[in-house]
Amino acid sequence: MDLTIVMTAASCNTARSIRAAVAPTAMRLRRSIYAASRFCGDRGRRAVQSGIILTVVHSVHTLEDMSSAYVSGRVPARYERLVTKQARAARTSKSDLVARYVIEKCLETEFPGISFRDSLSGREAYLTGHRVAVWEVLAVHEETNSVEKTASHFRWPRVLVKRALAYAKAFPDEIMRARGSETDTASVVG
Repeated sequence: MDLTIVMTAASCNTARSIRAAVAPTAMRLRRSIYAASRFCGDRGRRAVQSGIILTVVHSVHTLEDMSSAYVSGRVPARYERLVTKQARAARTSKSDLVARYVIEKCLETEFPGISFRDSLSGREAYLTGHRVAVWEVLAVHEETNSVEKTASHFRWPRVLVKRALAYAKAFPDEIMRARGSETDTASVVG
């Protein structure tokens, strides 16, 4: 029989929820005692000693279409304090914020000229140095059917339009989601 226990900050010393299941083997018991004591202090140890065996599962992301991987790194303490401050301001965990930073920096390196910012629909890709989102470039391109005409519309060099279109091609679901959210918000506001 499986048992799922969700602990929040009210029941243990962490803000993350912890999923647990009854574990039949001694090996899982040892890992569970360590994990419970690590995440929940004395409360976790008492739960394990009273016969509840916890197996801690921590997932940085819960993405439907993509599994996540654990990436670890060390930073000097002064940067950890900065991440803590920024995570608090963004009302997210340090882990989620660092994951977002890593993903966005990798994408900015892979797609030069693309950066990320907050918008009404969440984080969105846009052209660095411009106020135009990638989905907006795609929308104009769909109307003109020409890189030249799209570049002329924005008064940009063609290379910027090509970069936006390359990103849109690589991440069509993200672009459509951002486009839908922004156009839905604009129709409600306007």
